[in-house]
Amino acid sequence: PLLPLAMFSSMRFSLAALTSLASFVSQGMTFVALPFLFQSLYGYSAFESALLFTPWPLGIILAAPHAGRFADRHSPALISTVGLCVFAAGLVLLALLPGHAPMWDIGVRSFVCGLGFGCFQSPNNREMLANVSRENSGYASGVLAIVRTFGQCLGAALVGMLLSLSGDALAVHLSLWVAAMATAVALLFSVSRLRK
Repeated sequence: PLLPLAMFSSMRFSLAALTSLASFVSQGMTFVALPFLFQSLYGYSAFESALLFTPWPLGIILAAPHAGRFADRHSPALISTVGLCVFAAGLVLLALLPGHAPMWDIGVRSFVCGLGFGCFQSPNNREMLANVSRENSGYASGVLAIVRTFGQCLGAALVGMLLSLSGDALAVHLSLWVAAMATAVALLFSVSRLRK
C-alpha cells in the first residue's frame, strides 16, 4: 500500500534504479575514502583536502545542465552510459594515484569523476521518472531518493569495514578499486538498457 510494486515491472525504470544505486555506492565510497588519502597518506591539511574536492562538483556543474538538455533530444540511457564510462575512468585514475601526487594531478582526476557523474545523473534520473505512469511519479521520486541515500550509506559502510580490517593506505586504495568495480556493475545495468 505504501509503494506500488507494479512500477518495477517497467524494466527501464528498474534498471535505471539499479544503475543509480550502484553509482551512488561508488560515490559514497570515494567521498569517504579520499579524505583519508589526502590527510593520512599525503599529509594535506583539512582545508587543503577540502580544496582537493572542489574540482568534482565543478565537473558536475559543467556537465549536468548540458547532459540534461541532450537527454531531451537523444537517448537518456546512452548519455548516462557514456557518463558512467567517464566516471569509471576517473575512479581508476584516482585509484592509480602515485605515492606523492601533486595537487593539480589530484584535481584533474577528481574533475574527470565530476564530469562523468554530472553527465550520468541527470539523464538517468530522467530515464527513471519517464518510465512510470504520471500517478506513480511521486513514488518514483521516492525510489530515486532511497537508492541515492542507501547507495551512499552502503558505500560509506564498506569503506568503514575496509578501514577496520586493514591499515589506512591499503584500505583507501582498495576502497577506490571497489568503487571502480561498483561503477562497472552500474555500467552493466546501464548498457543492458540500451538493448531493451
